[in-house]
Amino acid sequence: MFEEVDEGHAENEEPVVFRYNRDERLKNAPQIVRDYYDGKMNPVRGIKVLWVNKGNRFILLSMVVFIAFVWIFTTINNTRSFNTINSLTFDQTSFAFQEEIYVNIKIEDKKADEKSPPVKIEAEVHFINNDNQVIEKKELSLIYRNGTESLTTKATDYDIIRVDTIVRAMDKEKELTSAVKR
Repeated sequence: MFEEVDEGHAENEEPVVFRYNRDERLKNAPQIVRDYYDGKMNPVRGIKVLWVNKGNRFILLSMVVFIAFVWIFTTINNTRSFNTINSLTFDQTSFAFQEEIYVNIKIEDKKADEKSPPVKIEAEVHFINNDNQVIEKKELSLIYRNGTESLTTKATDYDIIRVDTIVRAMDKEKELTSAVKR
């Protein structure tokens, strides 16, 4: 279509003609390019690329260490407000609202049904301030049968930053800790 279009040239000069010859182009190319076009060099593909050279191995190792650190940190961080006694699970949340701190301990047993025996649950809630001193202490109790139930309490906010709870059930004791969400 455009073969016959004159792209402009000075008078008394012949127009420039471009010819593509692969063999001539490859003759001046580096050895690695010639090997690639001859099919002697197959590039590494897929996941193998991650450990082909030192730089890639370092990046892979860094990613693995970072992911492991994040996973361990989130596991440790989440287990403080969550704990289990036998099949009972306790999940504590605490938050501030209008100069008061509200604490909710959600209790659940996925294995319990209507025929399960009732379980007496006692909780000792400690409200802790910036100086790590217990400002207020409350005791709660509940007879748990099945489903999801909650123990709830509140306290006046005197710069309370954390709520620690000792939960007793079935002659066992566990500790829950949650930071106050503002």
